[in-house]
Formats: sequence, structure tokens, C-alpha cells
Amino acid sequence: MASDPRITHEQQAEESSVQFGLIVDFGLAGSFVAIGMLGGSLTILAEAIRGMLMDLIELFSLIIMKRIHRGTLGDLEFGTGKLEQVANTVIGATMLGGAVWITVRAVEVVAGQTALGTPFGLAMAAIAGAVNLYFNFIAWARVRAALRAESSLIMVAQVRSRTVKLASSVFVLVTMTVAAVSTDEKVVAWADVLGSLFVAGFIVVNALDMLASGLGDLLDRSAGRGVRDAIDRALARHAGDFGELARVRSRRSGRVVFIELALRFEPRLSIAEVNRRIDELKQSLAREIAHADISVLALAGSD
Repeated sequence: MASDPRITHEQQAEESSVQFGLIVDFGLAGSFVAIGMLGGSLTILAEAIRGMLMDLIELFSLIIMKRIHRGTLGDLEFGTGKLEQVANTVIGATMLGGAVWITVRAVEVVAGQTALGTPFGLAMAAIAGAVNLYFNFIAWARVRAALRAESSLIMVAQVRSRTVKLASSVFVLVTMTVAAVSTDEKVVAWADVLGSLFVAGFIVVNALDMLASGLGDLLDRSAGRGVRDAIDRALARHAGDFGELARVRSRRSGRVVFIELALRFEPRLSIAEVNRRIDELKQSLAREIAHADISVLALAGSD
């Protein structure tokens, strides 16, 4: 299939890596659900449910990524960062929901409220775990190879999501193999429970990190101490170019850091001279802060 002329080769690689992972995930999801329900393996069923929920969100993220790459979201005046953080936040929230479901089912197994898996079902779960690990590794490698320094937050979230899946699939394979070869019911039960709880714990850690980042930016939290320190350094270097700092604001929108400054200048200065000083300050800030979008409002000294 011919590539879209509106996107670069690197952007096409990003999209292809995500699409490959989604095709593999959806292809495995059906068999995982069947094995988990018919064979009675909580861990493999937890993997299936978690994977399906995340895949739906990743599909949404892929659609957004495609629109970003093709420039069809140009009506977003402050860039696509907000939209990217929405996707990032939704992925995190979905992961937390999956972790809660897995934990509840694990407690039911320990309490004896849920029957153990059958030997045949656990053996099939172990095989499915091996297949899952193989394809998850390929998908993770492709997404990681496609990641660039200028990639959107959606792509960064994809790498993190794929890392979660890869780590989970390793532990799932180990616990399912133990459960399949053991003849002791307690060993089988605890192997299944530990496998599912590991998945839940790994999900929670990554989900909370994603939510902390996404929600903060969506609520227009400041860009952080590091950005403010960089602003202060730049202002100190140009302290003689303006009279007073009236206001400073910063926030993030995806990778872009929006900075707004209001400076008072002496009324006797010409407009050309004020603009020259502002341009020099902007250049200094741009060297300090990557991906900065800088706005400087000039105020008269008597305002």
C-alpha cells in the first residue's frame, strides 16, 4: 500500500508499529477469553480483559495520531497536547479499572469462591502465555524502534503500554507454567493468584504515573520548577533590558511548553527597540527550554 504523501517516513513507521501491535492483540484476545473462561485460569483471563480494554483506548489513540500526522487538527490553537493528554489519561484510568477487576477476582480465588482451573485449561493457558510473550516482544520492539525525540505523547504512552504488556506476559508465562505442571492444588491456586496480582500491581504503578502527568497538564498546572528556574535565569541575563516583570505564566500542552511574560518597559523606548529586546529574550529562553512557545507582552512603565 502506498504511503500517504502528507506524512513522513518516521510518522509512517510510528503508525505501522502501533497498528501491528493492535492487530496482534485483537487476534489473541478471543482465544485468551475462551481459554480463561473454559479453562478456569484467572491470570490468562485477567490478561485478556486488561488487554482488550487497553486495546480499545489504543485504537482511539491511533486515530488521534493519524489525524495529528495529517494536520487535520489545525483548529486546536494551542496544539494537540491537550488531546494527547486526554488519550494518555484515559489509558491510565482504564488500566486502573482493569487492576481493580483483577484484584477482586484474585481475592475470590483465595477465598475459595472461584474454582481452580482444569489441568487441560491451565496447560492451554501456559501455551497461550508463550505465544503472547512472543508477539508482545515483537510489538514492543517495533514501537520502541519507531519512537523519536519529537514523537507525540501518544507514542510515548504506546511505548509505556507495550512495556507493561511485555513485563506482564513474562510473569504470566512463568506462573501459568508452574500452575500447569503442578499437581498440588494450593500451588496451582497461588501461582494463578500471584500471576494475576503481579499484572494488577504493574498496571497500577504505570497507570498512576500516567494519570499524574495527564491530569496535571489538563488542569493547566504550571510547567514546573525546572521551567521556572530557566525563565529566571534568562530574565536575570536580560535584567537591564526591561524595567519590571509584571507577570509570568507557564503550562505544558503535550511536549510544548507555553510561556507567557508581561514586562514593563520605559516609555521613552521606541517600538523597534522594545521589539529587539523582546526578540533577544525569546532567543535566550528558547536556548534554555526545548519546545518552548513564548509570548511576551510589553507594558508601559506607568501601567
